[in-house]
Amino acid sequence: MMNKRTLLIGSGVVTIVLFVLNWIGTFKLCGGQEYGGCMDLAYGTIINFLPVIPLFLFSLVTYRMRDEVYRTWSRFAYVWIPLSMVLILLSPEYGSDWMYPIEKSTVAFVSLIIFTFASLSIIVWKLTDSRRN
Repeated sequence: MMNKRTLLIGSGVVTIVLFVLNWIGTFKLCGGQEYGGCMDLAYGTIINFLPVIPLFLFSLVTYRMRDEVYRTWSRFAYVWIPLSMVLILLSPEYGSDWMYPIEKSTVAFVSLIIFTFASLSIIVWKLTDSRRN
């Protein structure tokens, strides 16, 4: 299992890289000439690594907490983050349904929301459970 510091530093570096790439933009990253496959690849890569941002925020929150709280949360995160990245990777670029479009950005957003609520629930549950004992 990865220790707290490694997870915090690794997810922090990836988060900073994602923010820098987003600030630069896919148009400038691909030369700024014309729209093409490079922009789709850059966008897909940025979207695929989007779940790392809440991973960094929650690893920052759990860094100073008891080890048992961190372990419980990290077991969930080690399964959820790769699973959500695979789901984002497998989802189509553009949805065909007008009412409930299933596309990369929708899957990434729903994955982030579920991860946030589940992480908060796990942390609060484990903190209250550890204080009782």
